[in-house]
Amino acid sequence: MFSLAWMANQQTSFPELVGRNTQEAALYITAQGLTPVFVRPDQPVTLDYRTDRVRIVTDPSGNHVIQAPTVG
Repeated sequence: MFSLAWMANQQTSFPELVGRNTQEAALYITAQGLTPVFVRPDQPVTLDYRTDRVRIVTDPSGNHVIQAPTVG
């Protein structure tokens, strides 16, 4: 179970990464102590919520971030 106190003190969305290269985004997320997970548009994902995971939606080629990555 995640803690609301944790969420209040941590960034949960990363809009500054939209348009960036996926490698840059992964380095940025990893530096925050989080685990980047790359997904493509319309790719099925699990519905579990994990406070250590950031999903990064990429363009179909997997080269650029197209949505603000979010914790979950």
